[in-house]
Amino acid sequence: MTGVVVESDIDILDYLRTAGPATVSQLARHFSVTPTAVRQRLGRLVAEGLVDRFVQREGRGRPRHVYRITGKGRLRIGSNYADLACALWHAIRKIPDDATQKRIITLVAEELTRMYLPQMSGLTVSERMGDVVRILGQRRLPFLIEGETVHATACNNEAGGTNLRDRPPGEAVSPANPEDASEPGHLARKKAPSLVAAACPYPDLAEIDPSICEFERLWLSELLGAPVHLAECRRNGGHRCRFEVVCGDA
Repeated sequence: MTGVVVESDIDILDYLRTAGPATVSQLARHFSVTPTAVRQRLGRLVAEGLVDRFVQREGRGRPRHVYRITGKGRLRIGSNYADLACALWHAIRKIPDDATQKRIITLVAEELTRMYLPQMSGLTVSERMGDVVRILGQRRLPFLIEGETVHATACNNEAGGTNLRDRPPGEAVSPANPEDASEPGHLARKKAPSLVAAACPYPDLAEIDPSICEFERLWLSELLGAPVHLAECRRNGGHRCRFEVVCGDA
């Protein structure tokens, strides 16, 4: 059967995407519903191929059934034209000239920035970070802000505190250099504010091509009007992807 998935089922998909595999009891506690209700929802999701079930054994106790989102399930959440995006990305990466590849990827990042700019209202880097979390959250792409945003003052000064609509994409953002943050006159990197991706926006691409992470860093830098450094990445063994704002002189 198809077309039987309802909105409450999508909520479970969203939870499994961000929190990882879970049992019936864990889902029941999280959504404050009965285990029976959860099993009904999971039954529909499994039937549609959006969730699969596997057996987890721990010690001598009884094995338990754990549920996880599938690749099809990730595509069902968030209308982000994933198939088209993957096809275009693979086509770009097949271009033999590296300089041409980089130029096209930069243009795509700038175009994505232009698409989001009308929804951005913040004038400072800290405010823009809040805008990014809100905008991506509306697309079921969960991001959160981590760190003391008061330390974004230096970044705000560096960006001039001007509205991004007055800055052509690509002009005011210098390349992220994580070494700068440890030099005299700069803020300590550990105090810099960060955008943390609770779930990868490009899970399938990221599995096979690390350059997609650089693309994400690039367009976030454009959108914030300040250089961003990929401080943590799941591909490199981290448990999340964290994009750290690189602050300049205060």
